[in-house]
Amino acid sequence: MRCTNGDLTACRVNGTGTSVMDEVMWEVIYDSYIKELGLDVMYVRLLGVMKEKAQIECDYVLTSDRFKLTLLEIEEAKLKEMIGSSDGKDSGSIDKSLVYISKWVGSWLNAKEMTTKEYFVLLREMEKMNKTKT
Repeated sequence: MRCTNGDLTACRVNGTGTSVMDEVMWEVIYDSYIKELGLDVMYVRLLGVMKEKAQIECDYVLTSDRFKLTLLEIEEAKLKEMIGSSDGKDSGSIDKSLVYISKWVGSWLNAKEMTTKEYFVLLREMEKMNKTKT
């Protein structure tokens, strides 16, 4: 969890390493989780909106069509809504999701004692359970 908050020193073995090696190790770890667990559907949608926004920005630079600015505002609104930054709300931190998972499991889960893989497995199982109830 420290790594997702920007502290990549948690990737170090025996506390030794450099910031460059921390970044390399984080990429290896993160890539292995993505390879094993895949990308979340919401994240894939978010990337799609970001890609569309970038395409519109390029189109505006090439054509100077002012209508592209309107389309750009629409895409920015979509991004804000997806990220949850509108109205200052926090869309879904790991701490928040741990509270919900803890309620679902029926006992308190300590983030410091849980591995990332355990977290994602529990999260997926809770999502599956919720889908079958609806």
